[in-house]
Amino acid sequence: MRKGYFILWIILFLISATIAFYFFDFVDFPELKLVPYYAASSFLRMVIAYFFALIFALGYGYTAATNKKAGKMMLPLLDILQSVPILGFFPAAVLFFIAYFPGRTGIEAAAVFLIFTSMAWNLAFGVYESLTSIPRDLIEAADSFGIHRWQRLESLTLPACVPKLVYNSIISWSAGWFFLVASEIISAGSGSYRLPGLGSFFVDTAYSGKIALMLIGLSTLIIIILLLELFIWKPMQSWADKYNYDYSGEKSPGEFIFNIKIPKYMFRLIFETFSNILINIYIIFHRHELMKRFLKIVSYLLLILAFSYILYFFVILLVRILLNMPEEAYSIPLAIVYSFIRLFVAYIICILWTIPAAVYIARNKKASAYLMPVMEVSASIPAIAFFPVIVIVFIRHLDIASVILILMGMQWYLLFNLIAGVRSIPKDLENVAASFGIKGFFYWKKVLLPSMFPSFVTGSITAWGGGWNTLIVAEYIVLKGTEHHIFGIGYLLDKATFSTPDPDMVILSVISMVITIILLNKVIWQPLYRKALTKYKIEV
Repeated sequence: MRKGYFILWIILFLISATIAFYFFDFVDFPELKLVPYYAASSFLRMVIAYFFALIFALGYGYTAATNKKAGKMMLPLLDILQSVPILGFFPAAVLFFIAYFPGRTGIEAAAVFLIFTSMAWNLAFGVYESLTSIPRDLIEAADSFGIHRWQRLESLTLPACVPKLVYNSIISWSAGWFFLVASEIISAGSGSYRLPGLGSFFVDTAYSGKIALMLIGLSTLIIIILLLELFIWKPMQSWADKYNYDYSGEKSPGEFIFNIKIPKYMFRLIFETFSNILINIYIIFHRHELMKRFLKIVSYLLLILAFSYILYFFVILLVRILLNMPEEAYSIPLAIVYSFIRLFVAYIICILWTIPAAVYIARNKKASAYLMPVMEVSASIPAIAFFPVIVIVFIRHLDIASVILILMGMQWYLLFNLIAGVRSIPKDLENVAASFGIKGFFYWKKVLLPSMFPSFVTGSITAWGGGWNTLIVAEYIVLKGTEHHIFGIGYLLDKATFSTPDPDMVILSVISMVITIILLNKVIWQPLYRKALTKYKIEV
């Protein structure tokens, strides 16, 4: 059975079951009639957020990769941004969007911004890795042929981003669905704002104990995810494979399910539009020297002013908070330690299963055809959907439950990055290994693991970012009105945001996390990135 028909049968089954509940009132809840409206609302927010995330990723990743001085500051900042829990962005969403855009418009803009924060950082890391991993011989060839400026951008730089952008887009959409719950219910201090959508629908049904109704919402989400896989992501992956580095001359034809090529052309149109915008900006900067210098001076001044204002704001804020330090603030360091241990345990489990799984899936087309949709669905299901089972099974062992939930928030980032890393290994490198009879352990040591290492580092950074975010649902669970929690920084954040609103405690918790993330970035991730881009960079 072809994969396309396999997915189609699953979709038809889920649609039939949902329609049966919807029209024949097997579940007697009036909210059921609004599920299609909720699904359409959530999907539209996801599309808008992804559009802005893609623009941000191309610009940010390109700047960080091509400007070494800027990259030294931009990469740690990106790691901090992707690791700050979505609750940490609530004050910004409320203070800026809801304050300046009154009514439904402001709340919608805030929700799109919060979904954007779950999508953009992963895409930007993918662009950065793609551009810094371009083989040196291709760069030298471009130099020898005199390909510079906009021609290099169009023929070398931007095409290098395509494979990672496609695979990381799948992860970003999964993360967006995963954190949809937090994005559609915005709380800051005494204010609470709720939007119609699948995320808020999951919360309402889970907290009220309407499990059957929650499952109908979940089946609707799975239908959307499978349709995206069938008509968007699978054609995109076939198209993206054409941009992998391959000098062997062997090209496998892309598999298009039902020969649907419209999504490929849509993605290409969007990508080429962004390319043209970046190329025009590049031309303006390099052909008009006076404008280049003027804009450079203005940008530096704006950066200094913005940094000064932010520094002033935080100093005043910290002084005010420290003078009225909440009692719970003294428990933050210990909470960080407890949460870090859970993250580390989940990360080790991630490594143990994602590396062999990524190699198997990337090398086995039949397995990939069936497993990729299953993994995309699993990665996209909000953690709240697992609450009933997890709470029932692990009610006396919430530490285990929290590690499982953290694992769900981490593992997909690492897995999808590793799959993309294995699939991007040049065919001629494989042929050389085969001609020398390199197999088994020696093949893993000399070919697979070194080739996967840059993707492993990127996947690990984004996985830890997802893990920090998942703490807000892993350490604080509410089901049928009953609260279940374990001590950690995620619990302190949830408590200060929802249970007993305390903006000072939220700010202190986020600042403590930022300090921890900066230390991790400096001690672990930056050295690993340098090693990945020097010792393990593929050169053909």
